[in-house]
Amino acid sequence: MPGTGRSDVGRRAAGMGALVLAGLLAASGCSRPADSVERTAEARSSPSPAVAMHLDKPEKLLSGWPESTSGTLSEQAQQNVSIFEKLLSGEPTSAVGTAYTTLDGQYSAVVSGVSGKVTDPKAALDTLFAALPRLSDVKPTRPGPMGGEARCGKGETQGVNVDVCAWADHHSIGMVAFLGFLKSGNPDSQFVRARSQIEHPVT
Repeated sequence: MPGTGRSDVGRRAAGMGALVLAGLLAASGCSRPADSVERTAEARSSPSPAVAMHLDKPEKLLSGWPESTSGTLSEQAQQNVSIFEKLLSGEPTSAVGTAYTTLDGQYSAVVSGVSGKVTDPKAALDTLFAALPRLSDVKPTRPGPMGGEARCGKGETQGVNVDVCAWADHHSIGMVAFLGFLKSGNPDSQFVRARSQIEHPVT
């Protein structure tokens, strides 16, 4: 049945995608020097928000994606949070780590981020992407209305495409990993939408 093929792809994306992320985000805790990042991966930047930011878990992501029931993806998101906390100067003030999957199971997104003091957003992204050696085609992308630095890169495992977009500003560090998008797809706009649903000014 046509629907079965999509479900199989979704299950594969959920299982294998998490393994890819576990390999990409090495257990080294992002310890590779920032200077080792090629300068071709230089990010676009815009002013960081002037006020402190807070990260919240939306009930649904993008166009109504519900939270994923995959314990594997959720666990990976939480592991990513622990890594990002090491890039802060001080303690985190908020954190989000979860995953979302479309109703047909075809696409998933692993969402991870922390808020707190980020002394040098560019250096934070340098370190983060240096710890993702299996990503290719890492390029700067629009950070969206929240500002700061942002980049996206691509990976693949056993036929499952993984698009990783990450941002850093003076108040937060975060990442959205999309699983199952076509190679020709452009996750940049989806990333900006997702970030705007996650990151909010402290009021």
